[in-house]
Amino acid sequence: MGGQRPIQSSLLQLYVVGQTGNGSAAAPLIDDAVYSAADGSFSLTSSEQCGSSTDQVYLVASGGNPGPASAPNNDALTMMAALGSCGQLDASEVVVINEVTTVAAVWALAPFMESATNVGSSATNGQGIANAFVDARLLADTSTGAAATLPSNVAIESGKLYALANALDPCVTSSAGASCGTLFAAATMQDGAAPQNTLSAAMNIVQHPGENVNAVFAAIAASPPFPMTLMRPPSDWTMSLTVSGGGLNAPASLGIDSGGNVWVANYAGVLSAFSAQGAPLSSTGYGAATLSESYGLAIDPSNNVWVTNEETPDHSPTTGSVTAFVGAGSASAGSLLNATSYFYDVSIDFPRAVAADTNGNILIADYGNSSVTIYNSSGQLVQAGVGAGNAALPVAITADGSHGLWLANQGDNSVTHISSSGAVLAHIACCDGASAIAMDKNGNAWVANYNNSSVSEISSSGTIVLDADSGGGIANNNPSGLAIDAGQNIWVANFRGNNISELAGDVGTAMAGAGISPPSGYGLDANLVLPFGIVPDDSGNVWVTNFGSNTVVVFFGLATPTATPEIALPEVP
Repeated sequence: MGGQRPIQSSLLQLYVVGQTGNGSAAAPLIDDAVYSAADGSFSLTSSEQCGSSTDQVYLVASGGNPGPASAPNNDALTMMAALGSCGQLDASEVVVINEVTTVAAVWALAPFMESATNVGSSATNGQGIANAFVDARLLADTSTGAAATLPSNVAIESGKLYALANALDPCVTSSAGASCGTLFAAATMQDGAAPQNTLSAAMNIVQHPGENVNAVFAAIAASPPFPMTLMRPPSDWTMSLTVSGGGLNAPASLGIDSGGNVWVANYAGVLSAFSAQGAPLSSTGYGAATLSESYGLAIDPSNNVWVTNEETPDHSPTTGSVTAFVGAGSASAGSLLNATSYFYDVSIDFPRAVAADTNGNILIADYGNSSVTIYNSSGQLVQAGVGAGNAALPVAITADGSHGLWLANQGDNSVTHISSSGAVLAHIACCDGASAIAMDKNGNAWVANYNNSSVSEISSSGTIVLDADSGGGIANNNPSGLAIDAGQNIWVANFRGNNISELAGDVGTAMAGAGISPPSGYGLDANLVLPFGIVPDDSGNVWVTNFGSNTVVVFFGLATPTATPEIALPEVP
């Protein structure tokens, strides 16, 4: 269908995704040419078998005639529907393929797509691409060709979904593609070629969501076929899903386990958990009678979840603890690890942040006594007082890839690099109100500076590589969270800006720290309220906590797919 009009003589093909890397060649499953009838209907019979019931499949319609019958075919017409696991298809399934299903598929699958025939992931990231296909079905119902009906605790930006579908429609429904010029011009981005069909136009727009926003909106006809709730251009063409429930109450840090489940530490004292599509694993969360003033969260290599408690219990002369929970995938998921409510000793004092190392050690940033406590995966003390005298009110911590660590210190506007033996490698005055810290694949530390609304990059030897960069929507917006994806893109949650930013990392041809997101950042349409933490997942989605609205927001397909849980350096899944 093109809008509400049937497309006849369109060539249909069913593909199974490639498995040799992101954007790898997909395999066609239909041997004989199948074309749509005058009413747009078609029937597919495959002589080929999927290699596995979990292989992901999608449908592509190429060319066709939107009418009348004597009109020439529209070779610029290419549309798509993401169907999901091969084993879930059956002979009676009815599929509608139109502009809405096309836009939904491209948003969800953007990190895995290069063209209609090149959709794939690495063989080791079947979970990431499978979740992306499920995400596409959260956006569009392929049985109706309309926005999907969703559970009550999740909501999408359906206005954007329909607006972008409406922008494609004049090209889709024009004779011989005569009305494609406006769309193709709007979808020609600064660093790429002009699109040749409607699917590549949608890809250009979704993969460059901050460019040509007004021009894309202007491609919508005066009487579009799908509901129009946007009366003016959006801030960008990102697409988000907002998640509520699950006990969310002042959500702060978050992490994603190896199964794609999202765990959230709430300052108000509960641990929330959700599936990769935002379904709560518990309606009320976990640890409500245990957790208190919880800012920090880390997931260890065994998928156990560690959460800080700033002042509970009081074990004078110091205070605070960490609590560990059994992760998803276990029959006892969400229960306390070893039935122990708190891990603490005299060295722990007002713990603000926690990180996991690849060796299973748990690194705890003690704000109260300006040092680090290290436990093993069983909660036994390994080392206490690490960095004492060279840390100052640390609020963020990360492992460095060699079993050392980095600290972000708000007390003296610095970062500290400490080796696995506890030796101080560097203590650098660099960062005004350092609030978050993460490592890139080169071993450099990236720091979010809350007070002067910027980010800094510090080399492993302690040299300031990038000082107080504020591009991409960070300026004046007080960043509180920072993460790095496997493509080395830098992601920043701007607490006071109610937006997120994407910066170029220290790879490729772009200058490190260059804003990829526009000067206003991304996500101003997503109703972010005091965004605090930010994490990419193995589907290329970016998850953000809303401290001020008790919600979590996921932005579909923005990032490079990244292995989870992310421990030390970002890795390809």
